Amino acid sequence: MNRGLLNLLSHVAKFFQCSWQEQLLLLYTLALLGIVRLIILFVPFRYIAPYLGQHMVESPYGDPGDYVFVRRVGWAIEIMSRHTPWESKCLVQAITGKILLRHRRLDNTLYLGAARDQNSALEAHAWLRSGRYAVTGGCGDMFTIVAKFADILSMMGEKR
Repeated sequence: MNRGLLNLLSHVAKFFQCSWQEQLLLLYTLALLGIVRLIILFVPFRYIAPYLGQHMVESPYGDPGDYVFVRRVGWAIEIMSRHTPWESKCLVQAITGKILLRHRRLDNTLYLGAARDQNSALEAHAWLRSGRYAVTGGCGDMFTIVAKFADILSMMGEKR
């Protein structure tokens, strides 16, 4: 067999070794990555931004509430974004994570940052945090935050 087919079979075998809850999360994550990518491609950001949460507000840095689910979301996004036939970079990953955490009513903040590289070219990055944990995109330490969007859903069971 050729190398590509063996690689595919290996990934399929790993998928079926996961629990059914993890399999559903992986499939749901894959679908969301595709939908979010299409939205980013065809909808201007000014129309997307109002749905990302409270502008220039941060969620609390404490316990995210369901640490296991937060980590599982990061895991699913990391795995599935590597295997999509479309580009699933940081903004797609962060918005996908935000949707998954919002569905579970977990506080989170999506950050948009900018920095200059060694050649003075502008670089942009997006990352998602829930509590004190980076869900996607790392912590973004080298980037200056230009926008942030918070979901504070745990307060009295409703969005503020």
